[in-house]
Amino acid sequence: MEEFEQIIKYFAENIEGLIFAGLVGRDGLPISIIAKENLEKAESSAEIAEVYNSVQRTVKALQLGNLEELFFSTEKMGIFVVTVSENYFIALGMKNPANIGRARLETRRMIPKIKEMIK
Repeated sequence: MEEFEQIIKYFAENIEGLIFAGLVGRDGLPISIIAKENLEKAESSAEIAEVYNSVQRTVKALQLGNLEELFFSTEKMGIFVVTVSENYFIALGMKNPANIGRARLETRRMIPKIKEMIK
């Protein structure tokens, strides 16, 4: 678990405006999550998993392959979700304007390490 926490802390240190970061199972249970603001971690990860799974079903129904990335923006934050494996994804919440470029760069750096750890 400590290895996952180190990766989540890496995101917090390297993505400006990060509000939360987590490695989450498709079932909505967080493997490791950090929140810089008053945010219900378990509820947030479960709700984001619901959105992720819904989009994944739509992508499959339209025969578009596998969902790789998902980004949506609200009044308060931008949320970037990246598929790590069939069962896990990374979720990042950032203050607006969200730096999606930095989020993509940092997740691409860390995904190989995460994949190695979840084997």
